[in-house]
Amino acid sequence: MKTKGFIRAVILAMALTMLFTTSVLAAPSTDNYQEVPGTVYYNGTELSGSGPLSKNDGGDSITDYINGNDYMDGASFRTAIGDNADVYSAWSGYSITAGTSISLFEIKAAGAIPDSIKNGTFIAYIVKDRWDTDKAFFTKAATSKKAAIDGQTIKLELETPMTWEADASQYVIVLVKGGSGPTPPDPVKPVVISKDYYEYPVASIDVNVDEPLPAGITTANITPRELGRWSNMIKRYISTNDTLDSIDWPDGFERDKLLSLSALTAVGIEINYNKDAAADGDITFHVKIDGFKGTFAGTPYVFIVDPGTGPDYRLAAFPTQYDAETKTLTFTVAGYQKYFSYAIPIIGDVKLKTPPAPEPTGSSSSGCNAAPWNLLISLCAAFLCFKKYKG
Repeated sequence: MKTKGFIRAVILAMALTMLFTTSVLAAPSTDNYQEVPGTVYYNGTELSGSGPLSKNDGGDSITDYINGNDYMDGASFRTAIGDNADVYSAWSGYSITAGTSISLFEIKAAGAIPDSIKNGTFIAYIVKDRWDTDKAFFTKAATSKKAAIDGQTIKLELETPMTWEADASQYVIVLVKGGSGPTPPDPVKPVVISKDYYEYPVASIDVNVDEPLPAGITTANITPRELGRWSNMIKRYISTNDTLDSIDWPDGFERDKLLSLSALTAVGIEINYNKDAAADGDITFHVKIDGFKGTFAGTPYVFIVDPGTGPDYRLAAFPTQYDAETKTLTFTVAGYQKYFSYAIPIIGDVKLKTPPAPEPTGSSSSGCNAAPWNLLISLCAAFLCFKKYKG
């Protein structure tokens, strides 16, 4: 009986040891953590307010992020970087403009980079937060390729360029070995980008139209006009992502693939006509802007307010062609009387999501992660068998 009791005690001790060991392993490690003072750059632009996280000096340390506190959800942060991440250093910062596409982060160290980082092989996870509740909730925004060290600069080229979302208030760059591995980023919400918006003087805008025009309209009736008091309204209108829910796209447009709308400029166009005498119809506009600075990475579109949709006015989207040599945009407004006499076409660059690269055929998986739990279950079963046998 003593022998059976001893064996049962050994099995229980082994089970508890396995449980303790598994729990300890299931958390990011900071044993090799080193604070590396320096400034963070994104796409070559210095980011104000950036800096390193301390190891455990409270308030804004990597330990606070991992364990969580009254203001941060530690569980979501651990999920973002992976429970088996070996964290070597980290930096945080704010103030990235919503809609910015980022392909490269650089940390320019204020001093020598520690040998443990200089001589190691690392990737980085870019983690963002949202204040959905009373705590910051973290998600992984991007994964870097292997870190490259160039003198006193740590270069982190992203596997896939990321677009900074309007509701992300902070980022943390976590330099790790191990970790959760590359995973698809959160679904990207489409955004309105207004940082490239520029308003051109009316003298630089030339408006021509195709003939023949609808009866009662001549080319002399169609002129460019200053935005005037409408300027601030347009700027407010393009500064919110809610705009995207107020656009009526042409038939066939794949709204679910929309990635961003970059507003480049707006022009005023006036058509003076007698509404009782002029016929309605389609008008094709050719708008040339001298000194136009905009570039189109996606597809040019023109957006015009539909006056009949007030008080929550909607925009009608018109596909547009752009001639880079002449800096001329061409678009057709079907049924001009719906939008004129005075309209403000907003010129935008529309980007759609590109299809992901096909996955390689075949897959493999490892049973290593399951092994501790399988052994633990077996040990517990053996303990219960001994207990039952005794009874």
